[in-house]
Amino acid sequence: MPANPTTLAAKREAACKALLRKAHAVIDPAGATPAALEQVKALLIGLASKTDLFPREDFAAPVAQARNHMLAEDGEDGFGLYLTINMPGKVAAPHDHGIWCVNAGISGVELHRFFQRTDDGKTPGYATVEELTGATVALGTGIAMADHDIHDTVVIGNQPAIGLALYGYALTRFPSVVWFHPEFESVRALPSRRAAAASATVNA
Repeated sequence: MPANPTTLAAKREAACKALLRKAHAVIDPAGATPAALEQVKALLIGLASKTDLFPREDFAAPVAQARNHMLAEDGEDGFGLYLTINMPGKVAAPHDHGIWCVNAGISGVELHRFFQRTDDGKTPGYATVEELTGATVALGTGIAMADHDIHDTVVIGNQPAIGLALYGYALTRFPSVVWFHPEFESVRALPSRRAAAASATVNA
């Protein structure tokens, strides 16, 4: 017998809000240290493993390559939890988010490669990076990244990569995201969303 949609949505909402509370209990006392992010990653993997809470039919597929569905976020300037859908073959160039991030897989496979910047950052528009390590995100696995960790992504196989992503800020309040283009030894920074989001809140 199919699950009651209202009951399932309520269970999902409760589980996601509980995840935020648990993440705050880890992060708030000492900050987003590597050890703290690993603890939060374990929490997120645990939530993502409850696949019955995240049926495909409850989340619209991307019109193009990717889509984020907000699951829970703090009322103030705090964490944001999202279900992410990235389509087969979807690629994201090396970038940092400007804020910590933890990911966990629900279905599909996404490869993450991690980089470090190797230039001194003093020449506008110029940057070089070198690859460090890689990790696969699928059901039962995840990754954790600090504020300025650099990674790229690619979806492997013929199934969408669906997962959970927890950020230190909600996407609408993201700082500047920095994109690196190793083939051109170039870098570009997108505008920060934080000032605009704060202004919108004040004027609401």
